[in-house]
Amino acid sequence: MKIKTYIADNMQEALYKIKSDMGKDAVILQTKHIRKGGVFGLFSKTKVEVVAANDIAVSQSPMKNSLYSTINEAVTVARPAGFAEILDIKNELGEVKDMIKNLYSNNTQKSTPSETGFSPVFDRFYDKMAAMEIDKELIKKIFDRVSENLKPEDLQDNNAVFNAIKNELISQVGKIEPIQLDRGQNAIVAFIGPTGVGKTTTIAKLAAKFALYNERRVALIATDNFRVGAIEQLRTYGELLEIPVEEVHSNDGIGKALDRLKGYDLVLIDTMGSSPNNKMQIKKIKSLLDAVNPTDIYMVISATTKNNDISDIINSYREINFKKLIVTKLDETKTYGTILNAVKMADGNLSYFTVGQNVPDDIEIASAEKLAGMILGENVHV
Repeated sequence: MKIKTYIADNMQEALYKIKSDMGKDAVILQTKHIRKGGVFGLFSKTKVEVVAANDIAVSQSPMKNSLYSTINEAVTVARPAGFAEILDIKNELGEVKDMIKNLYSNNTQKSTPSETGFSPVFDRFYDKMAAMEIDKELIKKIFDRVSENLKPEDLQDNNAVFNAIKNELISQVGKIEPIQLDRGQNAIVAFIGPTGVGKTTTIAKLAAKFALYNERRVALIATDNFRVGAIEQLRTYGELLEIPVEEVHSNDGIGKALDRLKGYDLVLIDTMGSSPNNKMQIKKIKSLLDAVNPTDIYMVISATTKNNDISDIINSYREINFKKLIVTKLDETKTYGTILNAVKMADGNLSYFTVGQNVPDDIEIASAEKLAGMILGENVHV
């Protein structure tokens, strides 16, 4: 019988040495951990000390004589006291860790959205409103107010959040102000805006509504000497509606035209369209309207106009002191958030939507509820 002690860094290394030296039939007699090296016990390293033997006649099962059959036993002997308890604690800690991880993950999904900083229910509405090109600061303002007004449990309710956002959108649109006529009043209403927004056609629609449906005496004043055919177009509408059309070329001329139309309930003034970059032309329009002193001035913009261009238009025309908006070509876009942006930029009120070229049918009084519904995907312009 041969007995030998082996020292190694770990059990695997010790078993390899035993197998190489004594063969696969070697038997582990004893294992323990020892410390080697260092100075006065400092910086010493933990080693494994294994006592092995071969050529032992054993009456027990032949499996006991095999090196491989003794590995589990050797490892068990090598484990310190309380090792099983440590494993149990480790497993329990792992389970607790997984549980905390799952709880955190679920809580994150419930309370931390990817975009909005609000409840995740807001995310789909944020995406929809952003796709509608509503200014992101305005979206945040709307969400702030909704979050303040809803109960905590309602912030997780899709229908509650939807209704609250819709109501806040309606609130942001504000008051709707169409043309109001009092009996005996001579209202003078001017229309301004850039070229190509459908200003002349919008005036014709309003003239037809008040003349044909409301039975009011309506007259038109054409001042757009810049666009080719603008005055002829307005004259054609006047002839079809059987209402007078005055053609004006100067500030003095408009005063005389208004004197001739004093008996009319409603006078609609078509001004020349101007690029927001043409400051001189805008000043001419302002000078003309200063001579008129109209009852109301309506800015006409197209729903197809991009946000940056709307901002330029509103800022360039701001000196004319308009406070009411007509939005045209609603049938030519599916992006309705720019309308809300225009209302906020102008600090004014919506008046009318136009939804096509037909005179007088394709015009309607603006609706805050309808606009909110279009923004949230409830309906379209029709």
